[in-house]
Amino acid sequence: IKMRKGIDDDHLTFLDAGRIAVEEGVTAVALHGRTTAQHYGGTADWDAIARLKEHVPEIPVLGNGDIWCADDALRMMRETGCDGVVVGRGCLGRPWLFADLVNAMEGRTERHAPTLREVADVMVRHATLLGEWIGDEARGVIDFRKHVAWYLKGFAVGSEMRKKLAVT
Repeated sequence: IKMRKGIDDDHLTFLDAGRIAVEEGVTAVALHGRTTAQHYGGTADWDAIARLKEHVPEIPVLGNGDIWCADDALRMMRETGCDGVVVGRGCLGRPWLFADLVNAMEGRTERHAPTLREVADVMVRHATLLGEWIGDEARGVIDFRKHVAWYLKGFAVGSEMRKKLAVT
């Protein structure tokens, strides 16, 4: 089961939901460290993940929220005691994050730092595959535009270039 902390800060349900999950035979839970009202704003509450892990020690607890790189995942596991992580927006535009996570979990320090050219190649492949999946190349490219900013995050390509790629 994947859940959030609760509806808002006045209605936190994650500890009760975790206990009910255990009682109903659920084998693992994942907690996003934000409330529904927060959407993706603010900082994920990793302390809530730690509290849930302490509350339901009999099953694995996976943490979710603010995992942008492999080192974030290691830090979350170390700071919260969670058994693993669930990656959400952190992998958008960064499909190599999963290889970095494997390296990190296996104790290797190597991380992939793609060049802008490598990212561009992945973007073309992504757009091509999306067009094939949709069955219409033009619709695939239109749908792909929402990914452009994620892929170019961290590169000094300028906001004008990002805007052009997102609407072209």
